[in-house]
Amino acid sequence: MDEALVKQLKQRVEEELRQRETAILEFWFKELKSIDAKRHKELAALQSDLRAFIGRIETRLRRLKEGSG
Repeated sequence: MDEALVKQLKQRVEEELRQRETAILEFWFKELKSIDAKRHKELAALQSDLRAFIGRIETRLRRLKEGSG
């Protein structure tokens, strides 16, 4: 393969990965901001929402790992 083509393909892949990572981070950031916006009056309510949030992330990670194995 031509070096210029390899370089171009590498740049395209890196840009695609950057865009996907940005979209993922924006999604989880929005979810976390929604928890913060609730302005919990009790610590227990905040802890409950955070546990649910963590559970969603754990489930997603587990499914991704299962799919790649």
